Amino acid sequence: MPKKTKTDLENKNWCAGCDACCRYIATELDKPTTKRDYDNIIWFLLHENVGVYIDWDNDWYIEFKTPCRALKNKLCLIYQERPMMCQEYDQAECTHHNHEAPEKIYFHNADEFKKYLNTNKKNKKKNKK
Repeated sequence: MPKKTKTDLENKNWCAGCDACCRYIATELDKPTTKRDYDNIIWFLLHENVGVYIDWDNDWYIEFKTPCRALKNKLCLIYQERPMMCQEYDQAECTHHNHEAPEKIYFHNADEFKKYLNTNKKNKKKNKK
């Protein structure tokens, strides 16, 4: 078993009582540009526990709300051997501590996304005039 480092102890204390980052996975999507891309996002959003969001850099992500199997009572059962993704997670980005939304726009369901598309379509028409 690897020796605990000060960084590990600091991270563990920083995360004490919080498991927010262990309750979802998100992966980047290509920015939608075609009708098919938009239709795929609608399809994603028709599924339970799936969201799509645009971050502050205008990157698109799909999020699956699903807890990690190594999570028990808000503790990581494999903390010392956790995947690199977990080790490299920047606690400064944690919404539990910085109280800022990580995303600019979040779509919880297909209706929210369709409304966004309709609003953007109307805004584009106004800007062309």
